[in-house]
Amino acid sequence: MPRRSAVYVLLAVFAGAMVLLLMLDDPTAVHSNQTGGVALFPQLSRPEHIERIEVQDVTAGTGFLLVRDTAGVWYAARMAGSDQGAPVLANQTATDEVAFRLVRLTARQGFEATPENLVRYGIRPTPAYTLQFTGRDPAGRAFESVVFEVGHANPDQVAYYVWPRDADQVYLLTLDFLLGLLPGFDQTAQTPPAEPAVVTETPPVP
Repeated sequence: MPRRSAVYVLLAVFAGAMVLLLMLDDPTAVHSNQTGGVALFPQLSRPEHIERIEVQDVTAGTGFLLVRDTAGVWYAARMAGSDQGAPVLANQTATDEVAFRLVRLTARQGFEATPENLVRYGIRPTPAYTLQFTGRDPAGRAFESVVFEVGHANPDQVAYYVWPRDADQVYLLTLDFLLGLLPGFDQTAQTPPAEPAVVTETPPVP
């Protein structure tokens, strides 16, 4: 009798394991449990792949430009409208951290980019910010991102609605590490270098 009970227990455990495996193999179940988001730039993996970062505050008409020269040194410039300030030596550690966070940028959620949603999420008629960056992939090929238009923060104030211009999806992205530089941009810059900075920009992809 005890032996028969043990067999029943083993069968029950086996059946439970099979049900669990079937659930894990169910694409809808896997999708619903994904919390890490979707990487936007799987072709980039290291901060060295980023060579130029441009962020504009559309409302204020200001922004900043971060450019890495051929020696790997970051320079920063404040932009006001179409006027670009003289580049100064940037905080290398902070700028590398920004580049690292960009290559690891993941979409938490996606929404259809209908005209109604673009207005609802604050991207139309005018976005709050725009973001674009360029660089090279691991094979050395030039890379240029589309222009990202940034709208409202989400209700929890932890992410922003971002539209890659002309894409069919609006994404919810965490951009505090980048937009937080705008009000206190001066703290990302150090003293000007002794020699005028020569900034080499990556030409756009034909």
